[in-house]
Amino acid sequence: MSENKSKDQNSQPNNDEDFGLPPVSVRPLESPIAKTAASPVPVPVGKGKTETGRSKSGEKEKKERRSNWALWLILLLILLIGFGAYYWGNLGYFNPNPEESDAPVAQSEEPAEATPEPAPVPDPVTEVPAPAVEAVTPVLTEIAERADSPRYFLVVGSFIDDDLARDYSERLNKAGLETFLVHPYGSIHFYRLAVGQYENLDLALEAMDTSQTEYEENLWVLKY
Repeated sequence: MSENKSKDQNSQPNNDEDFGLPPVSVRPLESPIAKTAASPVPVPVGKGKTETGRSKSGEKEKKERRSNWALWLILLLILLIGFGAYYWGNLGYFNPNPEESDAPVAQSEEPAEATPEPAPVPDPVTEVPAPAVEAVTPVLTEIAERADSPRYFLVVGSFIDDDLARDYSERLNKAGLETFLVHPYGSIHFYRLAVGQYENLDLALEAMDTSQTEYEENLWVLKY
């Protein structure tokens, strides 16, 4: 009876509170926390994509990022190696042997004497002996007849005997003079001993003036 009585009380309009308005059903509001726990919010998924496809694309992006990092690391190592080679190469070029450059140079108190180089020995030259020249001893030339053209003789003496003329000629020949013995001709019976023969009178006279001091006898010119 109490329940019915309460229902009747609730169902009866309270004229003092409604003010003539229609009745309104009141429901208690649900808290957002309880609503979230009760019903999970659906996660929006792209069109045509599933949760499995999204995970695969994420793994692919991670792999690409790792590969990009690996490439950058390799390029960095190459640059470091090239810079090191360039630096150490230049250092070795400017100072190839630092121990020798830093070490003090010992100077000797006295300069070492330079050893004189031996003089070059000339190649032996085979001397070709000159052909022996036989000494020609002047001889007596006998003139027994006239020639086609006249000749001029420088006469040193006249002899009646040819032996005397030959003896004197031998002495002159040993002294290096050439002699000519002109035999008697025509009405001349003497042997004339000459010390020169010339083509013209001028040459014969010139030779006579030059050679006169060498003889005791008077020289004269014979045209024959």
